[in-house]
Amino acid sequence: MIGGSERAPVVVVIGRYPVVTTTFIDREIAALRCRGIAVDVVALRRPPADMPLSTAQRKLGREVDYALPVQWWHLVAAGLFACTRLRACVQTLWYLVTRVHPDPRSRARTLLHFGEGVVVAWRLRRRAPSELYAHFADRAAVVALVASRLLDCSYSLAIHAGADLFVHPVLLREKIEQARVVVTCTEANRTAISARVGASLGEKVSYIRHGLPLAEYRPPDARPGADQDAPPLVLAVGQLREKKGFTHLVDACERLRDRGHRFTCRIIGEGPQRRELEAQIRAAQLDDCVVVTGALPQDDVVAWYRRASVFALPCVVTPDGQVDGIPNVVPEAMAMGVPVVSSDLPAIRELVTDEVDGLLVAPGDADALAAAVGRLLDEPRFAAALAGAGLRTVHDRFDVDVNVDRLVERMWPDHFDRREAG
Repeated sequence: MIGGSERAPVVVVIGRYPVVTTTFIDREIAALRCRGIAVDVVALRRPPADMPLSTAQRKLGREVDYALPVQWWHLVAAGLFACTRLRACVQTLWYLVTRVHPDPRSRARTLLHFGEGVVVAWRLRRRAPSELYAHFADRAAVVALVASRLLDCSYSLAIHAGADLFVHPVLLREKIEQARVVVTCTEANRTAISARVGASLGEKVSYIRHGLPLAEYRPPDARPGADQDAPPLVLAVGQLREKKGFTHLVDACERLRDRGHRFTCRIIGEGPQRRELEAQIRAAQLDDCVVVTGALPQDDVVAWYRRASVFALPCVVTPDGQVDGIPNVVPEAMAMGVPVVSSDLPAIRELVTDEVDGLLVAPGDADALAAAVGRLLDEPRFAAALAGAGLRTVHDRFDVDVNVDRLVERMWPDHFDRREAG
């Protein structure tokens, strides 16, 4: 039975948490708790000390049980605990290490994650969780699978777009087979999962969107732009990784400047491409109009949405196959009334319809991106119409309360039924 403080908790298992890129999980946890579902969080690692978390995320972090790093006596205690469940421990270890792995290094990591699962099970032994709920089909799923077997409870899985799905899936079939319920956030993900594991097993995966607390994402009464002394702002938010396509955005900005457009561009985010992007900006002599700010707390990101005239996120498919789902910043921008330009990729098409509630361009096409952004800067009425349609789309499809109700109905229908009866 799920829900209520007197009942056993659902324990969310995740790798590193909280971080600036997992606000969608923060929202889900908050919404589940508002529905009376007891939710605890176990993270394998803490966020970096310098990560700019919001006040809400810092508060959430104080409630997280961190499994790593492990004190030596914790390892001893976890080992003794495993001995009390020796049969389940040996069977689970044998099951995992005898599955097909892409290479020896992956098999070694599975062994490591097995050990982490034993530690997590030991930490949870007195809480008697009703279920472990893993976010991402990465090591968190292995840890949750192992811990659930040692604790004799079920585990469920939420799969999001990531390298663990599109590039280096390890034990994906096993993670899905062993899970009680599997959900993913886009139809494109579900299609990709079915292609990996087969249609029959893929049918186990349900598609449920993320959501926004729409009351917290309200467009400003007046969009900046009337002040002729301030150039319009082109805003981009995301990890500074190849799949986000920010190098193409910088190329597009160079084209816009050369065509006489007056604007500024702010890229909010952190990641391995930062030095490359800053060097590209300097080489193109765009320092006066394009800036990379680093990651910011969510409250500051929302404040920048209010100032933006255009939101651009030109995602691409990388050579090794990495690709975004629906980046959460796109519906955030739409909810804030900002007209969006993004890439014509399968998951993004599930949210944005070209020329209806946003503009979509071919991935990696800097000329098309510059033309789309320039059009929105030059045609304020058209931009406002797209922004209004985008706002309606997000309210129709991305309400966190509606989507979490769907999640609860799928994962814990007994709680949903009792809530409706009440």
